Amino acid sequence: MSETKPEFVGGEKAMSSFLSKNLKYPNTDAEGTVYVGFVVGEDGSVGDVAVENGPEDEKLRAEAVRVVSQMPKWTPGQQGGTPVHVKYVLPVTFKKQ
Repeated sequence: MSETKPEFVGGEKAMSSFLSKNLKYPNTDAEGTVYVGFVVGEDGSVGDVAVENGPEDEKLRAEAVRVVSQMPKWTPGQQGGTPVHVKYVLPVTFKKQ
């Protein structure tokens, strides 16, 4: 656990905007929330992206991993004023309109 959590540059609103612009609903009838785990590195890079939990639909899982993998650098977490690697889990929700 870090003293300061990593943050998407621009905050939650900017992250929601990034997801809505880049997420493509796959050709499937499935819906649900895919929980994607990743590490925000000391330099703010996003790595080690993998599905932690969620629907078994492979198309939903693949799309969630794809979009999280494309995220720009975050503001890294810090411990004692030093940037550190921090594990983060992001829910990515797919709902048909």
